[in-house]
Amino acid sequence: MFPIEIADGRGRFDVGSDDVLLRAALRAGLGFPYECNAGACGSCKFQLISGDLVVPTDLAPAETERDRARGRYLACRVSARSACTIKIRTDATYVPCHAPRRFEAQLAEKTTLTSDMSEFVLVSETPAAFLAGQYALLSLAADGPKRVYSMANVPNDRGEWRFIVKRVPGGAFSDPLFRLPIGTNIHIDGPYGTAFARPEIDRDVVCIAGGAGFSQMLSVARGLAGSGRMQSRTLRFYYGGRRSIDVPSLQQISDLASQVGDLRQTVVVSDPDDEPRWNGPSGFVHDVLGRDFTDGWADHEYYLSGPPPMVDATLRMLVMEKQIPHERIHFDRFF
Repeated sequence: MFPIEIADGRGRFDVGSDDVLLRAALRAGLGFPYECNAGACGSCKFQLISGDLVVPTDLAPAETERDRARGRYLACRVSARSACTIKIRTDATYVPCHAPRRFEAQLAEKTTLTSDMSEFVLVSETPAAFLAGQYALLSLAADGPKRVYSMANVPNDRGEWRFIVKRVPGGAFSDPLFRLPIGTNIHIDGPYGTAFARPEIDRDVVCIAGGAGFSQMLSVARGLAGSGRMQSRTLRFYYGGRRSIDVPSLQQISDLASQVGDLRQTVVVSDPDDEPRWNGPSGFVHDVLGRDFTDGWADHEYYLSGPPPMVDATLRMLVMEKQIPHERIHFDRFF
């Protein structure tokens, strides 16, 4: 273990050779800023003041050679080779409610949802402690590659972790995952993420999902509905897919109707030319959302999860066109 000091007295934590600085800091309960946990967003970039790091040879999307030349690194990708002092502005927003931990869970169930999307149910020996809408890093071996997936369920004492995963043809992780037999142990590291359900905010809610983003939005919707605070509020749930066969059943959303004052569901297909019998809304999901609303945009809380183009387009509409404050839009940039 190596001690890591954060300059200006902002904290101290220890990191082992098998961990990265970001996750070690969060395990220690520090408010280290982050979003994606995978090198894509740049939120966890810090300045190395002293000490030696173990740095991957490749560059992540959110870093450059110039960053490294100036001693700036992504905490989600580097580990320590010695005691270090770093500079980063910590923030109470990122202090974890449930400190992330590493453990194994057994694959107990696998259910096909669409031609390329399935739900995996993992069961751990200890309770599943997380906030609805958070994510975890999964790996098939303790030292193997990790992939980020959102939980689809809510915290529970049964130790049940549900993940909806989209199979990528030739994917280094998803292909082997889909072939695993029931009873296989899978490594979980979590929970992480700041785009969790916030039922205490007294506003109507819009959830917007696409692809495997259904997993996170299902968890958020379940968390909000189960809080008992949505009885007089509206929950609008939008799901966008390329074709109708790419859309999972929204029955699990429908099941929340008794816990919500007004539940509205909308499925959008982006390629209607391939769907001669499709009579629902077509186009991009954010465009359909824009057509549905005429006013009252500022009266809602927004949760987003899905493919990067969908999330980026929705963000541009909400922030630039509708001028929704950033603090009312919740998403994890882990793509």
